[in-house]
Amino acid sequence: MAKVKITETKDGPLVVEGKIQLIDARRNEVQTRARVRLCRCGMSNKKPFCDNSHEPSHFGAESGQSEEEFLSPKPVSRRREYTGDGIKVSFDASVCIHVAECLKLMPETFDLRARPWINLQDADLQKVVDTVRNCPSGALRYELEQEDSVEIEPDPAEPVVRAWRNGPLRIRGEVKIVNTKGETVLEGDRAALCRCGASRNKPFCDNTHQMIKFAATT
Repeated sequence: MAKVKITETKDGPLVVEGKIQLIDARRNEVQTRARVRLCRCGMSNKKPFCDNSHEPSHFGAESGQSEEEFLSPKPVSRRREYTGDGIKVSFDASVCIHVAECLKLMPETFDLRARPWINLQDADLQKVVDTVRNCPSGALRYELEQEDSVEIEPDPAEPVVRAWRNGPLRIRGEVKIVNTKGETVLEGDRAALCRCGASRNKPFCDNTHQMIKFAATT
């Protein structure tokens, strides 16, 4: 069970409860307390921390969206599974941030031009596991028939929360993520959380930071 809880507060920051390792966009480790508030509106002058800039700006869950975007359907979590010899890989397009790590690391298995785009036939198990574990958003997951069939690098004892330069908060390590309704939306060891304030899939990043040219160097 995850010891660190990340809660999306209504019209406010992400509240992290538990011991984490926080890395800013300059790759510096930042000292934290057992409870810390991280900016998700994109306007804080003390990023990655919240400085209450969301209050005068009237930041909301649908901040920065047009009426058409507000009324349009939101991404729906729907994992699709792909089976190979000794392994099952699943993919959830709703949380993918499209940085293409899988395509770069293992193009013989992950190929958007092919159907299915994930082909595990004759794939090297170790390489598949390493590639999936490198997915920054947790969109890719794996399940092994035999856990000892590959070598798995253990996650850090304390979850690492890293602010990407001009991008999301990347989570590595076991966490529990709770939305504004009090619902657990993820219990896992990989996630990318919005900090530009404009994602349509909050609390998750959907790559909108690139469209709006979000700038954050800390």
